[in-house]
Amino acid sequence: MGRKKQTLPPEEEAVVLANVAERAERFDDMVEYMKERVKAGKTLTREEREMFSAAFKGLMSSRRFAVRVAKSVQEQEEEAAKEKNAALAAGYLSKVRLELQGICIQVLEILEGILLPKAETGEPKVFYLKMQADYYRYLAEFLDGEGQREALASAAETYVAATVEAETHLMVTHPVRLGVALNHAVFKQTVLQDTATAVQMVKDALELAARSLEGMPKEAVRDAQPLMAIMKDNLSMWSDEEVS
Repeated sequence: MGRKKQTLPPEEEAVVLANVAERAERFDDMVEYMKERVKAGKTLTREEREMFSAAFKGLMSSRRFAVRVAKSVQEQEEEAAKEKNAALAAGYLSKVRLELQGICIQVLEILEGILLPKAETGEPKVFYLKMQADYYRYLAEFLDGEGQREALASAAETYVAATVEAETHLMVTHPVRLGVALNHAVFKQTVLQDTATAVQMVKDALELAARSLEGMPKEAVRDAQPLMAIMKDNLSMWSDEEVS
């Protein structure tokens, strides 16, 4: 008799396939597999949360690159007085921006409708709140008028909620807490043009983390250092802008 074929539960199969899709850089497929995993209903593991985030990040990245290229082409054609070519580039730019808007809305619907209501206190909830705030920030890039104002207000409110949750439940050196501080500061600096507040937020987070790293296990230090390095780079850049 032949060996009985082994099968995985559907949610595990979806994760395996999402891993394959990620390695193949087929992020549209990865998103669909991770959506299947989410809809299975079981709480996502830390690795699965990271995969869920990576899937949509990959989906966004290629289209954000397309936006930059299309905008550049449009400007070049306008400078060359090629109005028809510029109009075609502008139309393509609008198409991609609508796709990005749709991706943001899709992420927010999953977070708000499925993941956040069931999220455990601490790291899972902070992770999802941070992601929610980030995607409201991204969504605002592709909206105008009242829609943009509402997205920005939601981003600001959710970054505050993520910060409160992180400060209540996570160590000051926890990568997710540091990530919240970093992205909240980026929002303040790049979107709200409030460099002074952004600088102070990063300074406070870095000082707390630096004091706490002494005597901590090597693994905790290793996890915190990459984000702290990015925060230091941003702090240096923003401080220079304040001076100038």
